[in-house]
Amino acid sequence: MKPYIQISIRTKIETIDWDFGSQLLESLYLNDGLLAPELISHNVDKVDGPFKGRSQAEVFWAEKTSIRANGSLSDFFLDFAWRRKRSVKSSGNVVHTFRNVRNQIVPGSVRLNSGYSEKVEWYQLFKVWCEIFPPQIGMLHYFTEPELGAHEIHGSFQIGSFKAALRPEVSNAGWAMFYGNEFSEKVDAERIASAGFPIEKIGDGYLVRVTSDIQDVVADFRVFEQRRAELKSLFPEGFFLD
Repeated sequence: MKPYIQISIRTKIETIDWDFGSQLLESLYLNDGLLAPELISHNVDKVDGPFKGRSQAEVFWAEKTSIRANGSLSDFFLDFAWRRKRSVKSSGNVVHTFRNVRNQIVPGSVRLNSGYSEKVEWYQLFKVWCEIFPPQIGMLHYFTEPELGAHEIHGSFQIGSFKAALRPEVSNAGWAMFYGNEFSEKVDAERIASAGFPIEKIGDGYLVRVTSDIQDVVADFRVFEQRRAELKSLFPEGFFLD
């Protein structure tokens, strides 16, 4: 399995307004357009329609449809998905926040899976997304051979999942993590900063990195893993599932 970048965000904010889609689209044109969409759809696994620009994206963003359940129609909003086949090859999608039959907020998600490029400012992109979609929990990680091995991986960490929608869990620490207000009380910011880890307060959460440069993951994974273990030790026991 080839190395890849995974960005995953869970958010409780209402995402259907086109302003969120407009800001997301603008962010994909940063880095000289290396992540700009080429194909667009409502299904990340079947993104086969050519991307024709902003006006088309606005139509696809949070397109409303209905489903019949128990004899009545219920409205919901379709996912927004995109794909890029040329360098940098990538795909992503937005699943909109909604309320279930018990009127509970089911968090939405924003994800990107991409090949790696030194020309892309990955941390800046992640930070921009954290500002657009204030996360409940968020992750940016560069998955390389030591973590992927020779076999295909399906673990929640490797696919950028935080497990149960209503009760997210943190399997491991990515190179950069955002801990929103439901997790921020577990973040000892002063202790983390004193130990030499980059940490920023954004809104009601914390953006924490293992190192200052994502290239450290591939430059010396053993050192990166040691620093990650040190960072995780600064959180309460059992915070990370692994």
